[in-house]
Amino acid sequence: MLANNWKQNLHLEPIKGWLNDPNGLAYFNGKYHIFHQYSFEVNGGLKLWYYYTSSDLKNYEDRGVFLTPTIEEETHGVYSGSANIEDGKLVFYYTGNVKYQGDYDYVHAGRGHNTISFETEDGINFTEKKCLLTTDDYPNMSNHVRDPKIFEKNGKKYLVLGARDSNDYGCLLVYVKDTLKPYKTIYSQKNLGFMWECPDYFEVDGKEIFMFSPQGITRMYPYYENMYQIGYSVVEDGIENVDKLDNFTLLDYGHDFYASQTFLDEDNNRVLIGWMYVPDSSYTNPTTKFGYQNCLTVPRVVNFKDGKVRQTLHKSVKDLLGKDIKTNHFNKNTWYYKQEHGESFKISVADFKVSYENKELKISFGISGYGRNDRKYKLDLEDVEIVFDSSSIELFANGGSFTISTRFYPENHDVKILATNYVAKELGAIEIREEN
Repeated sequence: MLANNWKQNLHLEPIKGWLNDPNGLAYFNGKYHIFHQYSFEVNGGLKLWYYYTSSDLKNYEDRGVFLTPTIEEETHGVYSGSANIEDGKLVFYYTGNVKYQGDYDYVHAGRGHNTISFETEDGINFTEKKCLLTTDDYPNMSNHVRDPKIFEKNGKKYLVLGARDSNDYGCLLVYVKDTLKPYKTIYSQKNLGFMWECPDYFEVDGKEIFMFSPQGITRMYPYYENMYQIGYSVVEDGIENVDKLDNFTLLDYGHDFYASQTFLDEDNNRVLIGWMYVPDSSYTNPTTKFGYQNCLTVPRVVNFKDGKVRQTLHKSVKDLLGKDIKTNHFNKNTWYYKQEHGESFKISVADFKVSYENKELKISFGISGYGRNDRKYKLDLEDVEIVFDSSSIELFANGGSFTISTRFYPENHDVKILATNYVAKELGAIEIREEN
């Protein structure tokens, strides 16, 4: 049997089947609850939720498929959503998908995208599902309204939904959660595409941040090179006052980062987990020959400083750091690199290369990219941290204000480093066991 050289040690990925958006992330009753979209088919199919629990984001219990279509309002898939702690309960919100039979375009007609909720007090027993909103409840919208998230401010809960309006502009629908009445629709001053997926609205370091994944702006602006983008807007006026966003910054510059969600961990840090893929991309993932595809990112702490969102490694990753790697030529699947002096470097793993020279950061692939294009970024590099896993890198530069998340599939893990004043370390593995 062909050996799988690309199975990762730090990342949650399916044993078989397809993984996409992280869902329902929460730290509740002393445990982390991590869900993601899942299909049994390796290239995607009927959407379900898959479930892990953990006490520390290093040791996981695999609880298998958790959420499946069981009511009329979600006949064709349980789509993405979130979880929110309310009055001692963990309350879930997600989108139920229905595709009606007939001659429809399934954009402006023929689709039901229903907001559904259920809850638990103990993480063991769950209430019946309840449909909160149907396609008919979304004003002046297409049939693409999805991915609910709760944002609380001044004792008021807002339910936000990513949307495509009837004129094919992306927007954010905002409801008052207690009344389920439409509150407002937020747009952007400049064109940000036809659909805003996976909204995440939260406060960190005194700033309201709106993270979302707009579709329809490929190559429209510098560095917008992926099929779909993901970024954030700083909402200076607050959710209750803003009508049009006046800023947007890419959240990640790599080939494989999308649909991220955040939650509060046990230390009250804002933690982000994303999906390491971009849907409808032209490149491929060769793990399909082993029957599975895609993964989640490692957990990251989100902060806001000097006008920028910053992502840094969560303590659960740092806890796995091991011994220094003393040589600059070695063979390892999973390891860590750090450099703090802004000096040039070049790292190769088989034919994959990441380098910095003359204020230019470069990523190049060779055949290990499976269709991913080489990229370069003008950057004054002050510091950099990189997590290498068997088939991914996650790079954090300049205090985490610039990140690159990319999959690659090398023929081997022959590592060569050309650099000075750097640190390389071994990295341990997360442990995953099936629920008893």
